[in-house]
Amino acid sequence: MRFNEDRDPGGEAGRAAPPSFARPRRQGPSSRRGSSGRLALALLVAGCSPAVIDESPSPAAVGEPPAHLPDGGGGAPTTPSPAACDASAADGVVVSASYVHADVPQAPVAPPYAIDGCWLVYVAAPEAGAVSGALKLRDLGTGDESLVAPAAEEPRRPALAGDVVVWEATENGTRVVRARRGGETRTIPGPFDHAGEPRVAGDAVVLTGWLTADEAGDTDIFLYEPGQAEAVPIASGPGQQRFPDISATHVAFADFSEDPDGRFDEDARDLSDIVVYDRRTGRAAPRSREGKQAFPMLGAGEKIAYLEWAAVHPEPKLEQFDLRIGDIAAPASGDALAASIEQVSAPYVLPAVRGELLEWVERPADGEASFRRRPADLSAPAAEVPGLSGLDLFGPSASATITVLGARSPGGALELRGIAR
Repeated sequence: MRFNEDRDPGGEAGRAAPPSFARPRRQGPSSRRGSSGRLALALLVAGCSPAVIDESPSPAAVGEPPAHLPDGGGGAPTTPSPAACDASAADGVVVSASYVHADVPQAPVAPPYAIDGCWLVYVAAPEAGAVSGALKLRDLGTGDESLVAPAAEEPRRPALAGDVVVWEATENGTRVVRARRGGETRTIPGPFDHAGEPRVAGDAVVLTGWLTADEAGDTDIFLYEPGQAEAVPIASGPGQQRFPDISATHVAFADFSEDPDGRFDEDARDLSDIVVYDRRTGRAAPRSREGKQAFPMLGAGEKIAYLEWAAVHPEPKLEQFDLRIGDIAAPASGDALAASIEQVSAPYVLPAVRGELLEWVERPADGEASFRRRPADLSAPAAEVPGLSGLDLFGPSASATITVLGARSPGGALELRGIAR
């Protein structure tokens, strides 16, 4: 694998911003070296005119204090800060229980909802006869909602920092990553054929870019941040690099270059490692272990969590796995086992790693589903959260103070439950 070890995040600072946000181009491997310019995420999604960008100082400009700093440390909303809220404000929100592009291996991995502070973004239940629902942003303090993306976009896999929302969508038959802040929405361009698996933190988005139209083909990890006209690769090489996560200081992703077929699929021979990229230095370091590690999660301060498969490789992969966690600056050999998790039925959703808690849903072959928590420092054993008996449960998303997860009674709609942290 090749890493962009000497990338200077501020090296393009002297260039003027382009007047508009270009639409994505369908490109193959021959177009991988994209040009860099000046277009900050904080301006791209801050409600600027698509024809002219106002570069005069404002509270939402890069380097200025945000109007409302979410508990995750990123995003600068231009809409008013949400009122104070409690966990019960999320109760009863009906969300989509269907998943477009479900033929993609291991889809969707991310739930159709995300929370940060008192902002909740979610894919609503589809209208009668429709496949997808609309993507909505709700202020849990007031109950006010706004439309982020129509159902026609097939929005999915939302992620949120403040009211900066990113998600996968379908545009002219192509999978793209969309970003919205305030009232403006843009498609993130880059030197790839199509893109997905976005995550957001602060002023940056990380995503997976497919270099050809082949869903099983070569992929790289791309970062989109201030100073860039388009997303730029931070890890490239043979095979797939996928499933990134991002914090204010790091990006982490799974590298499948050692895998026999170089990709993530339903194959018992799968091999991969976690790679950590330092956003300050532009350097990347593999955290090598035996077996297969994938789906890194960076929400617990200076720790990194991920899923691991050792001797056992179930198919589908997310039916059974170990959750491990360790210090991001320490060798992977010291990473500790936090839980062995079983989910015997789809949809398969990752654990939530946020602040001082690890949270996940267990769906064993025998017995009821349960929602469990454990301190991120592993100072206490896992404990079941009460009050959810008899419900089918779906994976959590967490802010600093609230966790939301999907819950469904037999024959009922998939509704959110908010649980105080």
